[in-house]
Amino acid sequence: MRVPRLAFFVAVVFAAALAAAPASHAQTIKIGIVGPMTGPAAPWGIALAEGAKILAARYNAEGGLDVGGTKHPVQMVIYDDFYSTPGAVAAYNRLVYEDGVKYMVVIAGISTMAVKQKAADDKVVVMTAGYIAEELDPKSHYMYRMWGPPADFFPPLIKWLHDNRPERRVVIVNPNDETSRENADLAEKLYKQVGYKVLENQLYERSLKDFLPLLTKVLALKPDMLDLGATAPQTAAVLVRQARDFGFKGLIVDSGSTAWSEIIKGAGAKDAEGVINVFGADPANANYRKFAEQYHKAIGQEPNDVLAPYSDGVDFLLQSIAASGSITDTSKFEIGFFKAAPFTTIQGEKVGITGQKKYGIKHQVAETRYVGVIKNGTISVLGKIH
Repeated sequence: MRVPRLAFFVAVVFAAALAAAPASHAQTIKIGIVGPMTGPAAPWGIALAEGAKILAARYNAEGGLDVGGTKHPVQMVIYDDFYSTPGAVAAYNRLVYEDGVKYMVVIAGISTMAVKQKAADDKVVVMTAGYIAEELDPKSHYMYRMWGPPADFFPPLIKWLHDNRPERRVVIVNPNDETSRENADLAEKLYKQVGYKVLENQLYERSLKDFLPLLTKVLALKPDMLDLGATAPQTAAVLVRQARDFGFKGLIVDSGSTAWSEIIKGAGAKDAEGVINVFGADPANANYRKFAEQYHKAIGQEPNDVLAPYSDGVDFLLQSIAASGSITDTSKFEIGFFKAAPFTTIQGEKVGITGQKKYGIKHQVAETRYVGVIKNGTISVLGKIH
C-alpha cells in the first residue's frame, strides 16, 4: 500500500511545484526532496520540504538559478519516505529513473545509507542530513552532508552537560534503527569517559506509543537524567509527558533530536520546563524569524527549527550547482561545492566546509548547533556547540 500513497503524494507536490515555476525555455533544475512527511518525524520532513519550496520560489522570482549565464527554473520534487528504507529506495527510484533528477536532499541516515551505493553508481549528488558517520568516506564522491552527525557534536555537548549540570546517573533511550544504535553506543561511551554512570541504554521500536512499561523499567534504576537520543519530535513529546506523569523530576535531555517546540506542544509547558535540547536555529535571530514567518504564511504552522540548517543545505546545494557551471554534469559538482564556500546561512553566519580530517573527504558543511533549555514555554539559548 505504501507505493500508491507515495505516488499520490509526489503527483500532487510535483504538479504544484511545476505550476509555480516561471515559463522558460531553459532546462528546469529538479531537486529531489526525500524525508518523513507523515508520522512522528514529520516536523523534520515538512520543514525540509517547505523551506526548499520557499527557496525555489525565491530563485524563480529572479528568473531562476543562474548557471553559466543562463537562468534555469528550480523545481522541488518531494517524496515521503515514511522514515523507512523501502520508502527511501522507492523515492530514489522514482526521482532518478522516472523524473530524471540528478540532485537530491535526504533527511534520515537510514534513508541515506539505503541509497548511497545507488547514488554513487548513478552519479547522483546527495546532500544528506543523516546522522550515520559512515555516510561520508573517501570514496563518497557524490555524497555531501549539510551538518555534522553526533560524532561531531556529541563530544562538546556532553562536555557542556558535565561542566554545567550536576546530574551523573543517566539512562539513554533511542529508537531501534541503524542511525540510533550508532548514536546510542557513542553517547554511552562519551558519558562514561567523563564520569557518568550509564544505568541503561534502551532501544524501542519506532511504532511504540505507550512508553510506560519502558519507563517503569528504566526509572526504577533511579536516574537523575534521561537522554532521549535521536527520538523523533512527536515521540519525544510523548516520552516527556509520560516520564513526568510517572513522577520523574530529573533532567531530560533531547540530545540527538531537535524538538523543543513539539515537546512544548505535546507535553505542555509545565512538563517541558527544564528540558535541554540541541537545536538548529536561534529563535531570536531576526533573519531566521523572517524565514520562519514565510514558512508560517505558506502552511499556517510554526516550523521545527531544523528549517534553518535544512534550508541552508538545500541552498548550498543550489549555489554549488551554479558555481559548477553545469546542471547536467554532476562530476563538476565538487568543484562548485568548494567555490560556493564560505556560504552565508539563513541566520547570516558564514560557514565553511569540513570533513577531511574525520571522514577522509571534505564534503560536510560546518553548520552551527545550539544548546538551550525550555523555560516558560519557550527555548532559551545557553550556548553554541560545534
